[in-house]
Amino acid sequence: MRKISFLFVAACGLANLAPASAGPAMSDAAKTEPTKTEAALAEAAAPPLVSHKAIYELRLLEGAGTKAPAGASGRIAFDFSSACEGYAQTLRQVVDMQPQEGERQVTETRTTTYEDAHGADFRFNIASEGSKDEEVDGHAERARGALSIALTRPKPFTISADNDVLFPTQHIEKVIDAARKGEKIFLARIYDASDDGRKIFDVTAIIGAAEKTPDADKGAQTGNLRGMQRWPVALAYFPPDQRDGVPDYVLSFNLYENGVSSGLKLDYGDFVLSGELTEIEFPTPAKCRR
Repeated sequence: MRKISFLFVAACGLANLAPASAGPAMSDAAKTEPTKTEAALAEAAAPPLVSHKAIYELRLLEGAGTKAPAGASGRIAFDFSSACEGYAQTLRQVVDMQPQEGERQVTETRTTTYEDAHGADFRFNIASEGSKDEEVDGHAERARGALSIALTRPKPFTISADNDVLFPTQHIEKVIDAARKGEKIFLARIYDASDDGRKIFDVTAIIGAAEKTPDADKGAQTGNLRGMQRWPVALAYFPPDQRDGVPDYVLSFNLYENGVSSGLKLDYGDFVLSGELTEIEFPTPAKCRR
């Protein structure tokens, strides 16, 4: 099972992600791009990614075939800190699965990452315990127009990539920006150190129209999220240069404009897990010099 990405988000089916109707035709004048002043004002008005601590309760939503478990449950504890210099994330995920045959399997994954606010540096450590113990540790940095990735565990390994590859928080920021602009599809290449840390994924984000109904998740009833704009999003992860095939993994969700997510839907092909946001708290934000 692919380790869950750092992009935590709300569950909504792909059927709900169809683009909204086009509506009446726009005049050429109405299609003009916003001025630099308008774009700057819109960016200034957009809420920043907010520090938060969230709990998601996992359960088996559906499964088919012999590889699907008979039952599954679990929990994700996610801590996102948006400081002046960058973004720190810690995650602990425990999944308890009962196969159709054999003994139950409990897998625990612990993730710690730090991402520079300018996308210049990304440090990560991912450790998992279960059927087999694994650890991925290393860092990635940008220099001279290229991305260099260096792993220290499971064994030393280096990767070079183009500078257009995004880190996880960079990607979320760009998806939110695309959603605000009314874009329905956003394509990107992502490095998040998942799996063995050697893969750069082609990720297709499908963005639906902004949700207007109340969020069903218990944790989303907090006043900090009421009235805040959110969009249904699905992220399909493809191996490099294979975007036309079947994705390795699909993560679908509702994404708030401050970066909070609720109602996860994790599609592994043979089975689907859902994750409800049950608890969330917002630490006092850091004061940054302007």
